[in-house]
Amino acid sequence: MNRLRKRLASLLPDSIFGQILFVLVAGLALLQIANFLVVCGVQKLYVDQMERARIEHVVSYRALFESIPSDLRAETLNAAHGNPALAPSLERVTIVREHPDWAAPGPILADSLGALKEALSAGGETPEVLVRGDETGSILPLHAPTMEVAVALSDGTWLTILFPVEADDRMMVWSQRLFVFLEALVLLVPLVYLLRRVTKPIDRLCSAAEAFGAAPEESPALPEEGPRELRSAANAFNRMREQIRGHLDERNRMIAALAHDLRTPLTKLQLRLARVEPETLRDQLADTAKGMNEILTQGLEFARSLRTEEPMTKIDLPSFLQSLADDYADLGHAVTFDSDPALEAEPQKGVLPARPLCLKRCMENLLTNACAYGGSAEMRLTLEKNALVVTVSDRGPGIPEALMEKVFEPYFRVEGSRNRASGGTGLGLPIAKNMAQLNGGTLTLANRPEGGLTATLHLRLP
Repeated sequence: MNRLRKRLASLLPDSIFGQILFVLVAGLALLQIANFLVVCGVQKLYVDQMERARIEHVVSYRALFESIPSDLRAETLNAAHGNPALAPSLERVTIVREHPDWAAPGPILADSLGALKEALSAGGETPEVLVRGDETGSILPLHAPTMEVAVALSDGTWLTILFPVEADDRMMVWSQRLFVFLEALVLLVPLVYLLRRVTKPIDRLCSAAEAFGAAPEESPALPEEGPRELRSAANAFNRMREQIRGHLDERNRMIAALAHDLRTPLTKLQLRLARVEPETLRDQLADTAKGMNEILTQGLEFARSLRTEEPMTKIDLPSFLQSLADDYADLGHAVTFDSDPALEAEPQKGVLPARPLCLKRCMENLLTNACAYGGSAEMRLTLEKNALVVTVSDRGPGIPEALMEKVFEPYFRVEGSRNRASGGTGLGLPIAKNMAQLNGGTLTLANRPEGGLTATLHLRLP
């Protein structure tokens, strides 16, 4: 049962709007099908009734003319046709001496022929019966086509009966179907509008929550629109957003204040270390003070990476990255840069709005990590459908898969080569991620199959 439920759930659209719209359309379609089946059933009853009436008329005509002497049959027919009160209103009855040369009937009239033979044989004899008519256009709903019947009489003559009126109201039935279908469409349009009006604020809420989780400082307030319940949800989200941003601002101010205030006594401590003897102890204390200073500097940079006043400006990303690679190469680092050929053919596609200082700090942290832990850095820029993607790859030991997300937490350090002994403070990657978010991008890490780590920066194109 659970497997069947999951199977059915997988067939439904993923969104609330899609699922409700699917149910509405499916319900209207089932209603149309059920209505059409009912119309077909009624039409079949009507056709069956007309077929029975035709058979009864044929049986009655044969019994009548079998009871009339042969020499009086023509006179009787002439009298009936010449008298409006006696003339048949639907059928044209004649008597001929020659055997009718009619082709075999089609599938529809073949059924009528079988029913005629069965009805005529009820009197104890089975006369020869022929039928012909127009069977073209037998599209549902069913209809009774034009039919002419020839029945052999006992004296060798043939009684022919023409049923000229065709019981064909398919045009009316299909017109009715079209009208009902248009009615369903007219009903569906306001339902879709109402459904979209209800679900669109939910989509906005989901997008706002995702944007807030990625960059709390940059996410805008959610418009409080739609029905009362959705307005209340948007208002609650906005209040939560303001409270969390207030807590984050307070945390940032506290970190910045602590880091700033600690630098003054640390500077005094470094000045007094110059008078410490012996020299070995002085060098040890100086190394400790230097490490503390690096931690405070990184703390200040981390606090600044959470919010910035730097405006967005358009930059040529290939040139920007090439200059970074050249700077690192001038310092003796093995850093290479490669660009997508599509960007070389159309340079304007490599231009996007960004915060240059934040982006530079992000890329510097990634390149510094790659050079420190992998010995080199391979930087590449590619163009995707809606983004420019920058990858920085190294040939170091990589990161355990279980710790791939934790390395973005402040002050978290992976054991092994990425530890305090190598100079890391646990803030390089968190700062890089924050700087990426300030540029509207996302930063992810992945181990390379051939060994090493790849940092991928997605920058969305406007």
